[in-house]
Amino acid sequence: MDSMLSSEVAWVSQYKDISDVDELKAPDCAETFMTMLLVITDRYKALPTARCKLCFLELQKELVDDFRIRLTQVMKEESRNPLSPRYCAILNAVNYIATVLSDWADNVFFLQLQRMSLELGSELASLSALQTGRLASMEGSVFDEMISLLERLRSDMMGRLVEFVLRETKEAARPYCKERWLSLPSQSEQAVMSLSSSACPMMLCLRDHMLQLQQSLCITLFKTFWQALAEKLDMFIYQEVILANHFNDGGAAQLHFDMTRNLFPLFGHHCKRPENYFKQIKEACIILTLNVGSALLLRDLLRQDRGVQVAALPSEPSPEAALNELGIYRLAASDITILLNLRTNWPGK
Repeated sequence: MDSMLSSEVAWVSQYKDISDVDELKAPDCAETFMTMLLVITDRYKALPTARCKLCFLELQKELVDDFRIRLTQVMKEESRNPLSPRYCAILNAVNYIATVLSDWADNVFFLQLQRMSLELGSELASLSALQTGRLASMEGSVFDEMISLLERLRSDMMGRLVEFVLRETKEAARPYCKERWLSLPSQSEQAVMSLSSSACPMMLCLRDHMLQLQQSLCITLFKTFWQALAEKLDMFIYQEVILANHFNDGGAAQLHFDMTRNLFPLFGHHCKRPENYFKQIKEACIILTLNVGSALLLRDLLRQDRGVQVAALPSEPSPEAALNELGIYRLAASDITILLNLRTNWPGK
């Protein structure tokens, strides 16, 4: 293991130039380590007694745990910059080992070892009653504990990565949060709509980081990353840009353009309907860009529902039905009231 991790190509994928083969983007050290485990398995398969086989299984589990600890140590050295190639390679390694062990759990040989360990009363491994029950019911596998620890490390690393990119994006978004949405020219006064200049640093930051990570992480990890980032971005922009400002017609139109024609398409490379990952932003834009007549009707309907005015007539739709008709499913009626109050284009204003 020392030589695996100290090799010059330890953190480089053997198949980095063959995209069809390199789906998991496993670095050389992880590939070599799993090959070693496979060779050990092939050699002890032929041993005559169950007890001897289980001894080697315990050895393999100890090796996996040792390798996980070593990966964790290297990760901590790289954690200041989760975008570094080595940090991403460690994340790929952890994911690769967890994936292979999960596949091995369904292997006939390891299922036989699972049965053997139960028949021997788990003498060679101190299993809890819960673990023994899972093994006996064939719900779990002999590698469950190792897989759980690896998945926890993977989750921790992914969290650090998302938070790092989010922090850099928030920093780049500062000018955008302070945009004068209250006094922007209306859409009819502009020949062509274009991205807000204050949004450019944020969009560039997102584009560059996502491109870099798409190239560095395996497909499943990158998908987990961008979906988690989208969820946090949705909350950030909704709270720090939308709820923190007031909007005239021009400001609402500009926000809608920035989001639907620039932010959403950044994620559109990875899914068909990126707006579904930004539901708060999407629905807020619908409310802010409603024509004045529809906005007035909606405001009155919401007021009636809260008992501010007389009860609504039976022929009038419920607030929920009215919102659904507009494409609002995520935000509550109270949120819509707040958003309507952020508009400045009411008659008489």
